[in-house]
Amino acid sequence: MPRKLADDNAQEKPKRGPGKPFVKGQVANPAGRPKGARSRLCEDFLKALHEDFQKHGVKAIESVRLEKPEVYFNGVVRLLPQQFGLDDETKGGLTVIINRGD
Repeated sequence: MPRKLADDNAQEKPKRGPGKPFVKGQVANPAGRPKGARSRLCEDFLKALHEDFQKHGVKAIESVRLEKPEVYFNGVVRLLPQQFGLDDETKGGLTVIINRGD
């Protein structure tokens, strides 16, 4: 059977499968995320977190320290690598000590 000329020039489109609404290379928002959207979200979140900490931070820390000392200590340990350069191996050892105390 002879082929039609249109079929010769047509590119075969990939078929969508179940649960795959887009074909490869197709995006939902071709314009992309607006510039600064992520940084605005982070700024807003950090501002709200700062305001909440100003109101409740000291009481919350004290409450965690008294009621869940392992969580309090784990939080302190997580801050240490930034301050003192502890590596992951050292942190892992401290975490194991915390878990043994339960």
